[in-house]
Amino acid sequence: MKKWKEKLSASYSRIEQYRLCKGQKISPNSGETLVEVLAATAIFLLMMAIMQGAISFCTNAQHKSEAIRSNNAKICENLQKSSATITPNGSATYSFKAIASDGEPGGNVLFEVEAGLGTKEVSYEDESGTEQTIIFYLFLPTANLNGGGAGGEGP
Repeated sequence: MKKWKEKLSASYSRIEQYRLCKGQKISPNSGETLVEVLAATAIFLLMMAIMQGAISFCTNAQHKSEAIRSNNAKICENLQKSSATITPNGSATYSFKAIASDGEPGGNVLFEVEAGLGTKEVSYEDESGTEQTIIFYLFLPTANLNGGGAGGEGP
């Protein structure tokens, strides 16, 4: 039993000698106080709450993005498969004008393009099972307006 106590005190003195060589003083009051531990715990919990909120936000954004992509795929598929006719809604003339070097508008008209305007309705079923209808506004060739040529004719 005496040998065991001698070995323990010898190992303790070696640790003490090591610390003294490193310049560390052994103080009977070394360690963290309860206030320091509680402050560190509060900061840790605050950071975890912020991270949980960020992860939750990202997860919700991903689910919304997936729903939008799914609806978009359904709309595109129904638009391509749709046999609904395009409803003409008149025409519009678009003028292309020259702009001065200083950026002022109102220059000479370079050319004009007449385009027909039309609409096409597409229906689809969204994620919640509700039937939705979307109206697409389309530009039509001028041949669809008055039965004229395919375009490209001179004035």
